[in-house]
Amino acid sequence: MPDDYFTITRAPATPGTVRLLFSGDLDMGARTDIHDALKAAVTEARVLEPAASGGAGEVPRIIIDLRGVRFIDSEAIAAILDGYVAAEDAGLDFRLAGALGIVRRVFDVIGLHHLFEP
Repeated sequence: MPDDYFTITRAPATPGTVRLLFSGDLDMGARTDIHDALKAAVTEARVLEPAASGGAGEVPRIIIDLRGVRFIDSEAIAAILDGYVAAEDAGLDFRLAGALGIVRRVFDVIGLHHLFEP
């Protein structure tokens, strides 16, 4: 896999949830693709019904799985934050999941640990 290689894929549908899988190196070259993928996810999630198992106040959710990400820079983080703001503005739940090692540490250091699934 080349050093600048990354992928963004749509995980199989689950009720009330749009899940995207990010992998590889997320740097400034990935920013536009991240932005476009999250914009599409917000559009898709807006028309979803909340998961049937959810309680009162449950809303559709976007989950970004970062398990396969080896590196992330400020441009990629900014694109993810843009997606978070768009989801919040649309009344959607936005969560990060699966970040490991230095990628998770970056989110913790910049104070975004609250975005991770409990």
